[in-house]
Parts: sequence; structure tokens; C-alpha cells
Amino acid sequence: MKRQYIYAITIVILFLALMETAARIVESQIISPSEPAGDRPGWQQKFFGSLLDWHENDPELLWRFKAGLDNPLIRTNSDHLLGAEIPHEKNPNSYRILLLGDSSPVGLGLVSRRQAFGEIARYMLDKRIGGGRQVELINAAVSGYTSEQMARFLEIRGWSYDPDIVILYCGNNDASISGTRYDREIMTGQRFKSFRIFLSRLAIYRLMRGLLLNRPSTDGNRELQLKVRVSPERYGENLTNIYQQCRQHNRPLIIIKPPVPYLWPAGLQFRPFMHVTDREGEVILPEEIARMLGREISYCLDEERFRELYGKGDVFTQAVYRSGFQDTLTSTEAIEYYADLIVSEPDNPLYHNNQGVAFWRNNDYEKADKALKKARQLYQSHRKNSPAAEAAGSPILFNIGINLLSMKGGKSPALFDTTGIAFRYLDSALQADYFSLRIKRGYWRAIDELNGRKGITVLDLPEIFAANGGEKLFIDHCHPTPEGHRLIAKEIVGTITDHNW
Repeated sequence: MKRQYIYAITIVILFLALMETAARIVESQIISPSEPAGDRPGWQQKFFGSLLDWHENDPELLWRFKAGLDNPLIRTNSDHLLGAEIPHEKNPNSYRILLLGDSSPVGLGLVSRRQAFGEIARYMLDKRIGGGRQVELINAAVSGYTSEQMARFLEIRGWSYDPDIVILYCGNNDASISGTRYDREIMTGQRFKSFRIFLSRLAIYRLMRGLLLNRPSTDGNRELQLKVRVSPERYGENLTNIYQQCRQHNRPLIIIKPPVPYLWPAGLQFRPFMHVTDREGEVILPEEIARMLGREISYCLDEERFRELYGKGDVFTQAVYRSGFQDTLTSTEAIEYYADLIVSEPDNPLYHNNQGVAFWRNNDYEKADKALKKARQLYQSHRKNSPAAEAAGSPILFNIGINLLSMKGGKSPALFDTTGIAFRYLDSALQADYFSLRIKRGYWRAIDELNGRKGITVLDLPEIFAANGGEKLFIDHCHPTPEGHRLIAKEIVGTITDHNW
């Protein structure tokens, strides 16, 4: 019997060796196909993982902060978390807050980390609790993180700190396009990276993989379509996962519902990255995103209104604003120029949009409205049904909304009626804008569905911000001002003390 097993194993090994030899011969006779677009990491993984000085690759979470950073905003410990060293073994007199989040709880856009709501809440609670107890903040927020990364962090690392409460702030990055795969797919693939490297040395694996990844699709090559990093449905699953982990450890959970500015230019946020390349010299943005962002589509942008809303802004905010295409022609010249182009190509929505913006610059809001709505009609008539196509049409919706506001208050209205038609267009622009980092309604609904469950509280920041300044509580597309951070900290402290947590 033993001899038969040895014989069978020998036959299998010889067969595999012959197959591998044959595969190598076939592979040598054909041109190796380029790496399928669907197998590439998202551009945000490339950006945060290797191109941004504060971050580095992480085998489980795609990227993380580097350890030992020390500047006014970013100070990290040996565990790659924000803040000073905190031992895993908790002092009996410590009250620990674990903060999971993205760049907002990091404090991006602030002058100092002390202005971030996590630090403010820690300080306020420390003063309020007293009695010899010390409040410790485990700030595990990382720029660019989605709910996928936060749920995974909590599972593999978060509970080792034995937190007394978990606070979650996420959703803006989830609702953005990075590439052709969801975060979940990239993270799963990365966990098997060593095994795949081993397999990639086998010619038979390379050939089979190439055939499978390049085979025709029966549904319009679906696997190569651009996707949001985390779908609303998966976002809800991740939040439920985090909630269930908290229930298993008998810890309360506060979910902060992210607010959004409506007057931020739609479909423009990624434009400054158009020419950024990776270490191999390849542009990090997928070709379809770069092509759409590279269109010469004009915006109803007014520097006075922009500064009134968001102040001077940091370097990146200014770069985004300046990246918007604006005609060098005078408004009158642009009106005539696009009129000629429309005669030769009447169904081009960009020409109608740009003429509409020229009318807006010329304070002719009625003609601008007509031209912009014509642009919207034409775009809708032949756009593809995909997140990227929706995002590409969002600037037209934004322009219509801004022009409608201008009809009522000139070019620099700062606040607006959320029940009016202008708001509906600006909200539609936001919902379609997957080329920026702003949470959408579907993700809000996922948060609302968890509200009211035992041990969980949702802080409705959209409502809180709307009642305390609205747009003026943002410094850019999603990050709160210092006053916005103080409001969030106040709500957190109030929730913890009211529930006696």
C-alpha cells in the first residue's frame, strides 16, 4: 500500500512538472498581457501607502501612519497611533476612549492637533470626571480610512487597549472612487499576498490567471468598472460589525454622523492628483478618472464667496480651488466662442455648460440657467449608468445650483434655504460626486438604522452643524473648522456624561 502511495505521488509530481514546462513554453511564445486594470490597487492605496510622507504600507489595513512622527499636527507613537505612548495594560484608574476615524478626527486642516475634537473631549472629560481618574485617548484615526479598515483595526488591534468606550467617525472616504475594486477585495487579496507571490513564480498559474482576468464579460466588462471604495450596503455591514464587537466586549459605541458642505465644488476634489505618479513613474489615477477630470468644464466659482465660506484654506484647499477650469476669455468673448462651437456640435453638454458659466460671470442668470439646464439634459441623455459617469455630471448640477442662488443674492451667497430648488440641485451634485470625499445619503441611512439600539448613540452632526453655522463650520470639502471640532467634542462629552458611561 505504501508503495502505491509513493507511485501515485510521483505520477502527480511528474504531471505537474510537465504542465509547468508546457506552460513556460506557451508563455515564451506569446506576449505577456499587461496587468489587468481590475487587479491594480486603488489610487488612494498608492497615494497613502507609499507617496504621502506621513504614511506607510500595512499588510492588514493597506496603510497606516509611520511611527515616531512629530510635528504640530501629527505626533505618533511606536504603535503607529496618534499621540503619546500608551501601554496596552490599562491603569485601573484610567478611562480609555478608542477613537476610530479618518482625517477629520486626525485634525487635518487645523493648525494644531490640540484643536481636534478627540483632544478637546479628552481634556473636557478629564476635568469633569476628576476623583483621581485619568482620561486616555487612543486615537486610531488615519487619513483616508474607510469603515472597512476601521472594522478590521478594531478586530485585530483595538481591543488590546481595553477601551471603556468606542467612538466612530467615518463615511467620507467610503463614498469615493479609488479604482476598480472595493476596499474589501483589496484587503482580502493583500492578506494572501505572500501566497500569491509564491504562485506567481509558476507559469501555469500566470497563464490561468491571465485567461481568467482577461476573459470577456457577459455584462459589459463589469469587473473593470470603477467602484466606490465601500458600497452603502457594505458600509452598513461594517458598522454592524463594529457594533457587535462592542456588544461582545460590553462597551458602548458612539457613531458620529459626518456632516457635509453643499457649496463645495462638485467633481473637482481629485483634480490636483491628475499628474501624480507612483515610484515606477505611472500616473496613480485610473485612466477613466483622469480623462473625466481633464475635461475643460467650467465652474461657477467666485473667490469672494469661496473665502467667505471656507476662509483662506490650507495649501491643498487652495490647490483644489485653483485646479478648476476657468476660461481665460472674458465672459462676453466666451459666450460668443461657445455659441460658435454649439452651432457645429449642438449636442455637446460641455459647450452648453461653459457658455452657461460665461453667462453667470456676466451676471445674466436667466440665460445661464437655460444653458446649464440644457447641458444637464444633454448629459443625461447619453451618460452611462456608473458612479464615474454620475461624478462626471456633478459639476453641471453644482453650476445650476450656484446660478439659482445667484439669482437671489448675487455671486457671493453664503447661506441658503434647504427647502429651495437651489439646494435640491446642490444636494444632487453632492450625491453624484464620487470624485470627492463627502458622505452620501445611503451611508447616512446605514447609520440611522443603528440608532436606538442598546449601547449605541448616534450624534447627528448634519443637524447640529446646520443649527450652528452650516457651511461656515467647514474649512474645505469635509473637514470641520476649530469651532466645528469644539461642537463635536461638546456633543461627545454630553453623551458620555448623560449616559453615565
